[in-house]
Amino acid sequence: MVERKDVEAALAARHELGRAYEPEIVDSMLEKIEKRLAERPPAPAPEYRHRGSFTPLALGSIGAGVGATAIATIHHQGWVAVIAWIAIVLVNFAVAFRR
Repeated sequence: MVERKDVEAALAARHELGRAYEPEIVDSMLEKIEKRLAERPPAPAPEYRHRGSFTPLALGSIGAGVGATAIATIHHQGWVAVIAWIAIVLVNFAVAFRR
């Protein structure tokens, strides 16, 4: 970022001119650093997507599936339980692979 020769030149100038010119030397060095920072292209913003925890959905899905299975089997409608589980799986996949 700042070349070694620039730092060495600033140190040599400080040594040659003394402490009286130290603030000017430091300000000059800071201007060079700021100029080089301004010339740099901005860094791309990191893609941060908080997707949350999948655990509540998974546990809720299991609870809903067990409940649907219990109700369907009590009423001798096992096919309803199969459809409920398929729907639960589809919802879980949709949430897991959404963009």
